[in-house]
Amino acid sequence: MAVVLITSGIAGTAVAGSETGIDQADPADEVFVTDDGDAVLLYEDEDEDDDLDGSAEFGLDASESVVYALISDDIEEDIDAAFSFALGEDGMESDGSFVADRPDAINDFSMNADGEQNEETNELDADLELVLDTQEFPEADFVQSATSSGEMVSSADEFAMEGDLSVSHIMPAEGSETGLDLTITETDGSYAVDVSQQDTLQPFEVDQWETEADAKAALEAEYGAIAQELGGDATVTIHDHEFDADTAGGGYIDVEYTIELENVKDGLEQLIADELTNDPELDISQSDAEEVAADILAAELDAFEFSYAIGENTVDAEWDIAFSNFETTAMAVLDLVDAVDEMDEGFDDEFDDYAEMYEAQVEADLTQTSTWDLRYEASGANEATLTFDYASNAENWEEYTDELAERDIDSPAFAIDATATTDDDEVSVEMALEFTQEEFLETAINAMVQDLQNDPMMDDEAVALATAFEEAELELAKFDLDMDDGTITMEAGATFDDISAFESHLSDAYHGLTVEHVYADTDDEAAYVYATGMVDADATEDDVREHAIVDDATTVHMPGEWDEEHPRLDMGQVTEFLGTDATDSETESEDDGLPGFGAVAALVAMLSALGLARWHN
Repeated sequence: MAVVLITSGIAGTAVAGSETGIDQADPADEVFVTDDGDAVLLYEDEDEDDDLDGSAEFGLDASESVVYALISDDIEEDIDAAFSFALGEDGMESDGSFVADRPDAINDFSMNADGEQNEETNELDADLELVLDTQEFPEADFVQSATSSGEMVSSADEFAMEGDLSVSHIMPAEGSETGLDLTITETDGSYAVDVSQQDTLQPFEVDQWETEADAKAALEAEYGAIAQELGGDATVTIHDHEFDADTAGGGYIDVEYTIELENVKDGLEQLIADELTNDPELDISQSDAEEVAADILAAELDAFEFSYAIGENTVDAEWDIAFSNFETTAMAVLDLVDAVDEMDEGFDDEFDDYAEMYEAQVEADLTQTSTWDLRYEASGANEATLTFDYASNAENWEEYTDELAERDIDSPAFAIDATATTDDDEVSVEMALEFTQEEFLETAINAMVQDLQNDPMMDDEAVALATAFEEAELELAKFDLDMDDGTITMEAGATFDDISAFESHLSDAYHGLTVEHVYADTDDEAAYVYATGMVDADATEDDVREHAIVDDATTVHMPGEWDEEHPRLDMGQVTEFLGTDATDSETESEDDGLPGFGAVAALVAMLSALGLARWHN
């Protein structure tokens, strides 16, 4: 029933017809009316087949702008774990640990990840070692060895990446060796493409490659059409050609050739310029479009080399790619975006930040470098070892954050520390993560709402709820999970600046009632909805029964006919969990480290409140 309780907002019987499109609650099982016309609606759990061994409670308090949930249940898995996720107005933090039985397929495991980004530094180092038992995991034996290493360097003006890959395996071979060696060079607006290729041909491809003349004609037809469209010329030179036919009508080709594309850059510039001037979203003249097109193509190709070879039991690949003079291209793209007519105001502000961030990279000469090294080896002694190392760092990072500060742009801070080890027959993992950025929460929620509003598949109800969620201004929230001795406990809570943004949705869900408190507890097998001003102070039972939340099966208790104490959310328990003052719901939190469990989780909790009265179905 805990699952039903927390997810009741998307399940149960619905009554159509509310103004906001929110599904409406079923009539209450009992209604307790007070002297001043307020009421407590009681919904009883009618599921006699409920086999939940644990418990769950959920509550919402409108005056304190709080939602809260606590779930506890039994689990069969032998896992000890603790996890906490905290979210505040200017960031988030999370930490967790767990200990579980070591899988039989793992003989040894270790992992370390240490990263930090602040105003002075930006670096990350990670390494992993995994030793597999190939008797328990025989698929690991298919690969005898594998290696991959490389480096990527990027700045505001340059990009370069080089690396290699090599794999040795015992899987069945398929056909002859295939491979490709490709090199592209650029000189004064012309390009030379050098190719060495080995490949198996299907019968329908043979006519294009069977002779050297066939190959040249096919290449001239393909690249000649491209060159002609761009106002240039294509020249094809075949250096070597070997073709062997097979018995199935196909064959095997081993060919080397060069394609020279001359004077094509001017034509490409003109093609881009024409596209820009014809774009209805752009307000740009032909001359300006031609200038932008030339700047877009100003980036220079310094190196482009790629090769691979697939043999009987091997796979090898290498690459070396480098571009430069990005600054001119980037500035042209930024100017182009600025020319977009009727740009969305929110995107306009975001675009301005991106433009200034790029300018800051240029001024600081920011250069970011990352390297990786992966190795896998099957030892032949029923073991296979995988190791992986990764490192990244940023040169002139402090100068970059100084440039951002001069432009009034906040530089996010980030830290991660994670470790994993094996100890005899157990695997232990610990992790801590922290992220801070000004107005992080508001920015994230705004982005979520905009995504929903722009999604044509999203219905009006979901958009309306998301908009109300944004207007309610989530201030702080928290999610904790604990697994120990066969029991799992999850606790979650959130506070808003003004939960009354949901007032119309709550009112629609309960047929126009003003809901000020909701509470449900599986131990009581009941849910309670507290509504203010349901009827006038001098109302009769007939007046109560006129309300849509009451039907013939509802038991109505008028003032003086009952003295029960109905349970409510324990605000002391909630505020202790969240670390807030329940008596000061109007003051905004000034503690940036206040905890949270995220916009999505809070929205789920709110949806639960809106449909809580239907959980007994």
